[in-house]
Amino acid sequence: MLDLLRRFWSGAGTYVEPFAGSACLFFDIEPRSAILGDTNGELVNSYRYLRDDPDSVIRVLRRLIPKKNSYYSVRSQSPDDLPGAHATARFLYLNRYCFNGLYRTNARGEFNVPLGNPKGTPSLDEETLRGASRLLRGANLMHADFEATLAKATRGDFAYLDPPYVTSSRRVFSQYGARSFDDRDLMRLEDSLNDLDRRGVLFAVTYSDCPEARRLLAKWKPRRWRARRNIAGFAAHRRFSYELIATNGTYPS
Repeated sequence: MLDLLRRFWSGAGTYVEPFAGSACLFFDIEPRSAILGDTNGELVNSYRYLRDDPDSVIRVLRRLIPKKNSYYSVRSQSPDDLPGAHATARFLYLNRYCFNGLYRTNARGEFNVPLGNPKGTPSLDEETLRGASRLLRGANLMHADFEATLAKATRGDFAYLDPPYVTSSRRVFSQYGARSFDDRDLMRLEDSLNDLDRRGVLFAVTYSDCPEARRLLAKWKPRRWRARRNIAGFAAHRRFSYELIATNGTYPS
């Protein structure tokens, strides 16, 4: 799907992503101007510190060992009690070496994913982190609800929306934080898509193929897409499922 999504980007205007997460499309297309928003404050702060002081973050990461005792010691720390570079290094380290790269917190907002298999996980690449830092210098980073982020978009911009999944047919493990995305947020999302279209902002939105998504995206020419689900305890249990992609523009040929 990434190959299709990158073809929506013309290079003009500002790239806007209100559910930034790993921001994989942003890092793939490398826009000069971007607005990235997310409700995960730890994620947004990590992007900010990586952008502003990558060398300090990398120096801390060099001291973090991908072994069991080290992992659970780092996980037990509160990011609120750490200097910015240390909190960012903790965030990157835990997400690299946790089980399946999953981000999940308990009701208190504490990261609680167990250690994965460090032997099968590449170490954090310093040049990749410095490259990410350079790209983030062109981004306005917002710790904000998706509506506030989308409000910054103007005519001629491109917004990519990949919201957390709400589906009645099955449990989709794509959410984090104490408060999950729910049906009320889907109604707000529908209003936001209509608002973007009225304001001349091109958008593409991806969502799990489910009744809720088919209703939400009905007017935007949704297409079905086969995608691989990577969240499973063992590789043999990972499966393909279908997602929807919709746009208020034209699909790239």
